[in-house]
Amino acid sequence: MAAGMFAAATSLTTQIFSKPTSLSAYTLHSANGPSTSSSPAFGASSSSTASKASQGFAVGLWRVVGATHKTTGKDVSVWMFEKRVLDGVKGGSGRNAAEAKEWVVERMKKEATSLSRLRHPDLLHMVEPLEESRTDLTFVTELVTSSLQTLLNEASGANNSRSRHRPPEENGNGTRRNEVDLDEVEVQKGVLQVSRALAFLHGPGKSVHLNLSPEAVLINAKGDWKLSGLSLLTPLQQPDGSATRYTFPEVDPRVPPEVQWKYDYLAPEYALDSQLSTANDLYSLGCVLYAVHMGGRPPFPNGASLQSLRDHAEGSLIRKDWMRGSKWERCSGEVKDLLPRLLTRHASSRLSLASLPSHPFFSSLAISTLNFLDPTTFASKPREEKATFLRGLVRVLPTFSDRLRRGKVLPSLLEEMKDSYLLPFLLPNVFEISRSLTKEEFTLVLPKLQPLFALKDPPQNMLTLLENLTLFEEKTLPPIFRENVMPLVYNSLECEHLPVQEKVLQLVPHLCEILDYGTVHNVLLVKVAILFTRTRILSIKVLTLQTFQKMVSTLDKATLTTKLVPLLAKIKTREPAVMMATLGVHEAMGAKVDREAIATLVLPQLWAMSMGPLLNQQQFGHFMKVIKDLGGRVEREHGEHLRDVRRLESTSQAGAADMNGLGEGWEGSANGAGGSGGEMDFETLVKGGSGAMAKPMSTGNGDMWDEWGSGGEDNLSQAFNSTMTASSSASSFPTLSTPVSPQPPAQLLRPAAPQAPTANRLKARPVPSSNFNSAAFASSSQPMTPDAPRNQSSSSSFAPLQPSSSRGAPSAGPNYSVSLSPQPPAMSSYAPTAAPAPQPSFAQPMRPQQASSNSVMQPQSAAAPRPPPGWTPGLMQPTKAPTAAWNGKAALQGSWDDFDPLK
Repeated sequence: MAAGMFAAATSLTTQIFSKPTSLSAYTLHSANGPSTSSSPAFGASSSSTASKASQGFAVGLWRVVGATHKTTGKDVSVWMFEKRVLDGVKGGSGRNAAEAKEWVVERMKKEATSLSRLRHPDLLHMVEPLEESRTDLTFVTELVTSSLQTLLNEASGANNSRSRHRPPEENGNGTRRNEVDLDEVEVQKGVLQVSRALAFLHGPGKSVHLNLSPEAVLINAKGDWKLSGLSLLTPLQQPDGSATRYTFPEVDPRVPPEVQWKYDYLAPEYALDSQLSTANDLYSLGCVLYAVHMGGRPPFPNGASLQSLRDHAEGSLIRKDWMRGSKWERCSGEVKDLLPRLLTRHASSRLSLASLPSHPFFSSLAISTLNFLDPTTFASKPREEKATFLRGLVRVLPTFSDRLRRGKVLPSLLEEMKDSYLLPFLLPNVFEISRSLTKEEFTLVLPKLQPLFALKDPPQNMLTLLENLTLFEEKTLPPIFRENVMPLVYNSLECEHLPVQEKVLQLVPHLCEILDYGTVHNVLLVKVAILFTRTRILSIKVLTLQTFQKMVSTLDKATLTTKLVPLLAKIKTREPAVMMATLGVHEAMGAKVDREAIATLVLPQLWAMSMGPLLNQQQFGHFMKVIKDLGGRVEREHGEHLRDVRRLESTSQAGAADMNGLGEGWEGSANGAGGSGGEMDFETLVKGGSGAMAKPMSTGNGDMWDEWGSGGEDNLSQAFNSTMTASSSASSFPTLSTPVSPQPPAQLLRPAAPQAPTANRLKARPVPSSNFNSAAFASSSQPMTPDAPRNQSSSSSFAPLQPSSSRGAPSAGPNYSVSLSPQPPAMSSYAPTAAPAPQPSFAQPMRPQQASSNSVMQPQSAAAPRPPPGWTPGLMQPTKAPTAAWNGKAALQGSWDDFDPLK
């Protein structure tokens, strides 16, 4: 029948909430999924328990499902019963089937109407009254997560296959329990709550419950036990004052047992002696307490048999056979003393309801603590008593179960956080309970704590919050921590209290590791820097520098060099503690920033600080050690850098030389020019020697001056011969007729011994010694020994010289008055050259001698070679008619000016 009831309730859900009734204001939680409520309940011991309230559970024939109000967001429980569940009910006891169904419906309606009529904190609170339709009954109560019967079934594994596969947990006393087993303090508190509800029914209600069982006890979201199951509620007297007529507890097997008498918990004097009194409920309460400690088993399992009830009442109850077994032996002494006072055969020997709370079972420190914390009494206590109580509550909390701490203690503490005086005493208890909360449950605590982040007085509040910052980190997601918790850190950095500043600075390095870099760089570093610049307290200044040192590993190089280094440069104090802390920051930065920053930013500051007048020898030595280490790093890394640059340059030049060598070889073969070029160095040039030439790096320009300067006299002659031969066939210049001139003596044109060419740093082009009188640049006292006359072809590219008749040695000093006047090209072989061939001019005018027929070189007609890159074919075209190549007077004025190294 229960399975059919659940199926009917599921189909009933859609019908109920589609009707235009008060239930339409609620959103029913999914019967197959978790709650759609925006916030979970505090009283849920785990996420599975919270979802169990949403999925629903059975209480008799009622199906209880969680729901949420669409406007207020308040969580409630909807009780539903579909009448078609009774389709299988047959008649009996003088009633037909229809009458039997009607009797069941009336019994269930009585339960709901009694709840709406009776109001007490320990009775189940009804939110929406009973609504009846042709097919169903529904009403709404406060949110309940389970019934006591459901918990007992789960603890024993009767209706929870999952619990049978879960390994049991170990209690402190060595016994094993399941996850849903009840804590002793929770049982004590629950029994007291039920007893207060019974006291209300017996007193102002003037009624007897008569249906008290684990199924009639509901547990709400806070872990409180709420009394329900009022279907058999019986008044002690009628409205006219007469005694209530006795009702025999008959059980009809053809009617659902959920709405009938429960012989397992019914008092024997009522069933056997027809005595109606308030003591009947105390016997039932004793049976419930026994079942809780015995895993859900009542002391006398009578079932639906009245005879069994009679046998147990006359036998086992009197002999106290129920006070045995392993579970009974594990019970506390207070329980063993209380149960025999409740489970008696006669009501007269039974403990009264008024004396029940004073029993030692309910006088433990934990129960007294919960009674003191009850909202109805705690609000009326003076502040001093509240502070004393909260200070000692931390020691008592470990004795409570997690469900009790989360559901009962924590909500009461959060309600008192509006009083700032109590905050230093409340917060330690709140954080102690929050350690066992899940992230989802902690979302209910965080909004209550956030307003405290801006309270800077008293400082104990911020200190307590900062001490539990790791708890915030564990119980919140990173975005929530960054947006909702980090304001606590920022406000603490702005606080004026010294202990708060010291505490928050100690936490900053850890925050740099867990926060994103943007938050650290843009917010946290700025807040710490502001504290560093504003503080006048030496200990905070040093602690801030130590914080900077630990933040170096997180910050990037650019931030260190552009923000942190300038900030440290503004330090004016020369206290040794500050100086050494600053040295630590620089040392940490020196291991991370580039060598340029060390050399230009860090080391200058360290040198300046090392001269502090208050430093002792050991501190100064530490400065020197750091300076040497950083300087050594700069020297080592920069030296490696320079070597790498030199290596790259050499590699690049070698590659360029290879490429240009290929181009020059092609151009040389096309132009007919050979040999290698070079430059004469300055010393060789001014001394007039013909020292070795340094071979320059080849370029792609194919400069003929370079080729001439590196080849000596032989190469020069070969170059001129090849050039003239190539230009004899085709030339861009007009063919000139050159007069015959005598060849100068060979000893004036050639030095005694040619030397290897040397590089010229001034880029002066060396002049072959065979083309002019080297005596004009006398740089050596050694006379020049002329060689044998060479072939005229070696100097055929020059115009005929007019030598002087005197062949004596030149003067010892160089002649700086030589000049070379511009001369029009005398032959076609000058077209591809870089400049016209110079005509030698001597200090003394040369008289023409009789020239032999071999001394005159006639220009040859040849094809002009391809000009070097960058030359224009018509660049050297004469603008007037060519004249004689030799003009003695003009040659004396400036023919060698271009070759004078001092002009």
